[in-house]
Amino acid sequence: MKVLASVIAVSCLFIVVICQTTTTISPPTTPASDGSNLNPDWSYCMEFTWVGPAYDNFTRFNRTCADYLDETRATGIPCSPPIVITEDGTPPDIDYLFRHHKTSVLCKRTPNQVCATYTYRFDGIVSNSTYMCTKVQEFGGGAITSGCYTQNIRGYDVEVCVCKSTKGHTYKPCNHKLVDYS
Repeated sequence: MKVLASVIAVSCLFIVVICQTTTTISPPTTPASDGSNLNPDWSYCMEFTWVGPAYDNFTRFNRTCADYLDETRATGIPCSPPIVITEDGTPPDIDYLFRHHKTSVLCKRTPNQVCATYTYRFDGIVSNSTYMCTKVQEFGGGAITSGCYTQNIRGYDVEVCVCKSTKGHTYKPCNHKLVDYS
C-alpha cells in the first residue's frame, strides 16, 4: 500500500487549515472499491473535491486539482483528489460515492488530524466543496477538533467544518454531512 502526502497551508483570518492530504492507494492487484481492503482499526474521512455547479456532464474536464485551481485563478482554496463532477451540476450523492467508490473517496485520518469540509459560497450558492483529512487550528492558537466556522473572504462565504471520525469503515465518516447545499 502506498501513501502519498501533499501539504498546503490555507490561512484565513481566524483559522489556519493545513491541508495535509493523505491518500491511501490500494495495490493494483486488489482494486476493491467496496472497501474490503480498508483496515477496520483505522479512522477515515471523506476526501474529494466537488468543483461545483459550473461543471456538469457536458463539461470537458480531465485535469488535476492544480489545473482546476489554475483555471479558476483560485488562491488559498484546498483541492483534494479525486475531482467529482456530477451529471447535472448538483451536489454529489455522498451515499453513492461511499457505496460504489469507497476506496477512492476516503483518506486515512491520523490521530492528530480531523475530517474537514471546506466550502465556498457566493451569493448563498455553493461554488465548490473539498472534503479531506487535515489539521485545523485557531490563528495563533490551538487545534480545532469540532464545529463549523464561517468567514467572508473577497465576497465568498467560506465555511470550514471539522469533526473526528471513529475507527472503522462500515459507516460513512463524520464529514459526510457537514455541508448544507440548500
